Amino acid sequence: MTWLLPLVAALPLLVAALLALVGKWLPHRAADVAALTVVAGSLVLALVVVARTANRLVLHWFGGWRPRAGDFPVGIAFAVDRVGAGFAALVLLLLFAALLYSWRYVEEEHYLYLVLMLAFGGAMVGFVLTGDLFNMFVFFELMSVAAFALTAYKVEEASPLQGAFNFAVSNTVGAFFVLFGIALLYGRTGSLNLAEIGVRLTNDGRHDGLVVAAFALLTCGFLVKAAMVPFHFWLADAHATAPAPVCVLFSGVMVELGIYAVARVYWTVFDGVLGEFQHPIRDVLLAVGCITAVLGAVMCGMQRHLKRLLAFSTIAHAGCFLIGIALLTPDALAGSALYVVAHAFAKGSLFLAGGILLVARDDIDELLLQGRGRGLHYAGAAWLLAALALASPPFLGTFTGHALLDDAASVEGYWWVPAVIAFATIGSTAAIVRSGARVFLGWGESDDPLLSEQPAESAAPGEQEASLALMQAVTIVLAVAGLAVGASTRLAARAVEAAHHFVSRADYARAVLDHQPLPPAPSATWHTTTLSVAWALVTLIGSFAVGFASLYRKRLPHAVTNALARALAPLRAVHSGHIGDYVAWLTFGTTVIGGLFALTIR
Repeated sequence: MTWLLPLVAALPLLVAALLALVGKWLPHRAADVAALTVVAGSLVLALVVVARTANRLVLHWFGGWRPRAGDFPVGIAFAVDRVGAGFAALVLLLLFAALLYSWRYVEEEHYLYLVLMLAFGGAMVGFVLTGDLFNMFVFFELMSVAAFALTAYKVEEASPLQGAFNFAVSNTVGAFFVLFGIALLYGRTGSLNLAEIGVRLTNDGRHDGLVVAAFALLTCGFLVKAAMVPFHFWLADAHATAPAPVCVLFSGVMVELGIYAVARVYWTVFDGVLGEFQHPIRDVLLAVGCITAVLGAVMCGMQRHLKRLLAFSTIAHAGCFLIGIALLTPDALAGSALYVVAHAFAKGSLFLAGGILLVARDDIDELLLQGRGRGLHYAGAAWLLAALALASPPFLGTFTGHALLDDAASVEGYWWVPAVIAFATIGSTAAIVRSGARVFLGWGESDDPLLSEQPAESAAPGEQEASLALMQAVTIVLAVAGLAVGASTRLAARAVEAAHHFVSRADYARAVLDHQPLPPAPSATWHTTTLSVAWALVTLIGSFAVGFASLYRKRLPHAVTNALARALAPLRAVHSGHIGDYVAWLTFGTTVIGGLFALTIR
């Protein structure tokens, strides 16, 4: 069945190439049917791969270059475990939802939009399936180029061009970091296969400057894609200007791919040679994750442009995802994986609801939309359900992911991590609750001096003809799916088992290089703890209480309002929109993170 693996990524890419050639002469609906059909087919294949990866690694060696056991791997391989296969299925599921929503949403040069979406989705799938480090870079670049073009899709407007430019420059610098890190590892090991690099570094045993520099460059390069502080500035600019269905993929899976890459590269390549330095590596990554979670939540509460608000919410949650990776335990990794799935559905629903507002009400500004969403009942219901899913109520939404993270952090002695995750959840979800209540219910004051003004956005020509019924149906299905993720304890147990395989470098290497089967993962049975339920109640009550209270900020004493404005002013100034500032912060962040690794890994 190994031939299925390349098809999962190749089918969207092949149809993208075909549509680029003939799409200009195809009716829009025919192109839509072709795109939806191929994505549905790839999704079915991905789900088959998910089923086949239970307690095994599925391999495909391109060109038949399958090495004999113990030989040096010359060929390129796709090497897929359950985590990678599940991520590929999530990418394709969100891509299908985005394309279905886009049936009549993006009419201008529609076939080119489909080409870019299919190329973007195919590249992301290839990224999570490959077992070759340079292939990861190639797919990284392909998805980036498609994402830049999708961000600037409304090319006749200035804001999308600026957002795409900031996105492109920041991520290109990150790509150079990744490429330099790959070059260092290739110079040391002579291989690009992830398993072989890990074996050679472990056998060599040196954790000298070259290894530390390669680790720092690869980590920082992928953290740029993950929009971690201080590499996060591009994300809000890109989300604010890209079409709503594109933002579903940006927030739902693209940002998370950077975190997935950090996890994959650490555990397959560096865990052997740097394993004795787990504590300092954990502390550095935890610091980055916590700062990102807190800053994202604070910035989220300052936005009135709904898509920028959701973008900063994604930054806050991405910080929590990195916390799960940083703990360096299977349970925490499983928590991040489940958290990513629930967040992807819920945040996708919110962006699609924002797109509905843009089409139906020709605005995306929370204050200007006050009460104007009352007639959009299904969009309003989806907004509420998605906000509820992100608030982590007991046994729904992101609860299971939060619970695994909280329990894993407590076991490792990081008792304060649940409080950071709760702060990020309350801060970001409260802003979503506030904006939903103001737009769909008309509650709150008509002005809020603490919210940042942003350039106006309007629907593109042709978007007003979109099918609101279809758009709202897709939106509410995603919201319900986001809620349902947290209800399955069986899913949590399977995620923990998959995480145990993911973190075992030796088992991965034996499966790829020596063609040995994976040993059975420890049987996992996840049980809800009192601690996790308590924190879930805190985040649920806190999110809605703070959200409703912030609708009436003018009732605060002027001294308090002025103090908040002064305290938040530096954060507004830092997010200047100037690419020179962004690159300076990127350079600063890389220097600090690299320097901390250099000082602590000795």
